[in-house]
Amino acid sequence: MADQEASSKKKRSKRNWVCCLSFIVFGLFIMWPFITWFVLKVVGWGLGKIDFPSSSHLGISGDMYGGLNALFAGFAFICFIYALYQQRLELQLQRRELSLQRRELKAQCREQERQANEFELQNKLMKIQQFESFFYQHIAFIKNIPKEVKTNWGDFSSAIDYFIEMLGSFFVDIKNNIKEIESFKFNKDENVTCNSLECIAYIVSIILTIRPWIDSTYNFILLVIDEKCLNDKQKEKYLYIIKNMFSEKDWDTIYLSGVILKYDNITNYLLNKGLFEKNDLIERVSEDDMQFLQNEMNLKSNPSLESCEIAV
Repeated sequence: MADQEASSKKKRSKRNWVCCLSFIVFGLFIMWPFITWFVLKVVGWGLGKIDFPSSSHLGISGDMYGGLNALFAGFAFICFIYALYQQRLELQLQRRELSLQRRELKAQCREQERQANEFELQNKLMKIQQFESFFYQHIAFIKNIPKEVKTNWGDFSSAIDYFIEMLGSFFVDIKNNIKEIESFKFNKDENVTCNSLECIAYIVSIILTIRPWIDSTYNFILLVIDEKCLNDKQKEKYLYIIKNMFSEKDWDTIYLSGVILKYDNITNYLLNKGLFEKNDLIERVSEDDMQFLQNEMNLKSNPSLESCEIAV
């Protein structure tokens, strides 16, 4: 407000000066013949010997307008210089205003960027809170699955023990077991039983029994891995929470089942993060033998878990 009042006072003073100068110039132009006439009279009276003809007074008075023209020309030049000076001042003021406007725009941009970052942070925190709520609810859901699964081997824990025992017995001498299966299929002797095929049948039946628990756990792990609102450290934190909610035996079963069901992208990710530990049973099996075993088991994997893309 004070700056506006000061600028308005300056404008009024400039207008007053311009009006005064215009009035003086106009008055001087009107009074010039009388002034020259009076000067000639004074000169003629002071110098009595010089006799100015009365007709020459008008000519001399008219010639005096030449001086007045020169005066006006000089005054016009001064006004031109003054106008240039004023224009320069106005340009400087415009530059200052533009500079202030740029600063204000930059300040507004910074403020908008700050607000956008704050909004993004709030949105991210809200998404993390929503994820945490879902995460702990889903943990309770997965923990409740074994209570609802009915097995032919007693409780759920006994089925897991039987699965690891059967898988271990098959993998200990996998080469001979595979040869036995191939020999049995080649001979096709119905009177001869194939213990290796029976072992695979038991393994498949157990996997089918615990399959809801396995797939739910892997889907839950994949959901954490794919969650965009979490960074790598946060993902690892939640994955360790998932790991720690299982016993070591159950976690090994999840790993072994994931290998058999071809959930390679997820199992490899967890291996690289140190959440799965390499199992001796799996290590002694070659890729060809594992492929043979998977074909014999004829288990259909979950397409979303088998073909998922994970950035390791």
